Amino acid sequence: MIMKSIVGLVSMALASQVVIAGGNVDSKVPETEVVVAPVIQEAPYKYVKKSITVDDGSFHGYVRAQHIFNDTDNGFGKVTGSTLGLGLGYGLEVVSGLTIGAEFYGVMDSGLTDTDEKLIAYGQFMNTVKSPNELDAGYAWGAHIRYKGEGYKIQLARSQFSSPLTKTQITHVPNLYEYARVDADIWGGNASVSYITKMSYGSRSAADWGLIGEFTGTAGMYAVPFDVGGGKPFLERGTYYGIDETLKAGTTDSNGIFVFGYEKKIKKLNIKVWDFLVDDVLNNIFVEADYKFPLGKGKGLKISAHIWNQDISNASYEDLYGGTLIGAEAVLKWGSVIGKLAYESKDDGGLLNAWGANPGYTSSIFSRNEYRSNVDAYKATLVYKPMKGLKLMASYANYGQSDTFNKKYNSAPTDDASEMDLAIIYKPRADVTIKLFNANRTSEYNSASKDRTQNHTRLIMNFAF
Repeated sequence: MIMKSIVGLVSMALASQVVIAGGNVDSKVPETEVVVAPVIQEAPYKYVKKSITVDDGSFHGYVRAQHIFNDTDNGFGKVTGSTLGLGLGYGLEVVSGLTIGAEFYGVMDSGLTDTDEKLIAYGQFMNTVKSPNELDAGYAWGAHIRYKGEGYKIQLARSQFSSPLTKTQITHVPNLYEYARVDADIWGGNASVSYITKMSYGSRSAADWGLIGEFTGTAGMYAVPFDVGGGKPFLERGTYYGIDETLKAGTTDSNGIFVFGYEKKIKKLNIKVWDFLVDDVLNNIFVEADYKFPLGKGKGLKISAHIWNQDISNASYEDLYGGTLIGAEAVLKWGSVIGKLAYESKDDGGLLNAWGANPGYTSSIFSRNEYRSNVDAYKATLVYKPMKGLKLMASYANYGQSDTFNKKYNSAPTDDASEMDLAIIYKPRADVTIKLFNANRTSEYNSASKDRTQNHTRLIMNFAF
């Protein structure tokens, strides 16, 4: 079955995003995981990564495939799921300084998903119902109009939103936001003021809600993404909803999210300050700084730290959420080897994380426990590049046990949460990425009576244009 699956996948025009950062630590780190596509320059295979909606009058995008080979057959790990995804963007400068553009993201079953299994990885799909027989194709769209003058930029968009508190991983379709935003050069840095009125959840948000967040509302989505029947409200991924609709029905009449951001680089020091004020719900203040130490050719050290404070202003959430997360990370590059050590600490109360945020240094493929109540999280990562285009990665994270009682499981944490990830990333050419990874995870709600572990192997292939 595995060989049949491999043959079927390789016969498609495919591939994936890489979640491992490589290269010199002195190079600029993207502020958010905005979907990018390499853009052909003067010679073949000489590329510069830009936003999928780069306003150069050309179409850019990707074709991607993901296929699960196995997972633990215990009713917890997702044992099947095979998808083809497409991202397509176009932008054009219509007059000097004024640009318009549009973007489209879609996903469909590859035909290799085992529909005899019930545990389908719905974070790859855009289904409104959890049914192996209804793996319908899904999509999301966006558009933008921007004007860039001397020292400022104005945007009206339905698109991805660049900030630490909208940074997250995707499978095929990203989270999209409806917003107005003004950026300006102030005091040698970039200041921005924005207002987000609506949000469209992407494909992986179903995993954020259930598998990763384990129904705690701390991993990027709070509301239910599936039609559970009985007239109960749910969110259809790919559809734009008002901010009040992204939380529990009837708990807020929020009109949107006011966002202020300021980022500045002072030599080798980067500083970021962001404020996300969610009307009638909460206020998030996020501050981050990193400093880079060059250690010679091909060598360098980067030290990063952040603090995320959440002040709840809504009685429906104040008993479970709020408080402060602090974190630090050290990244050492020494030739072909990169090593990372990270730490996060959360005080009492989980973080109400309903709009896709994942800035934590200790996050893993299927674990974001650092956003839960009373957690000390540790993570070590090693990346080795034995030859051009090939990377080997291993990471281990331990989250201990939080204080988060799980109403869905009717259980307090009973085990130490941990995750070990192994990955091989191969880029035979600049526009093709092939990634094979295994994630071995233990949920903090794992117990002798209920096995909640994963041993997940997945192949991802991506062709960007």
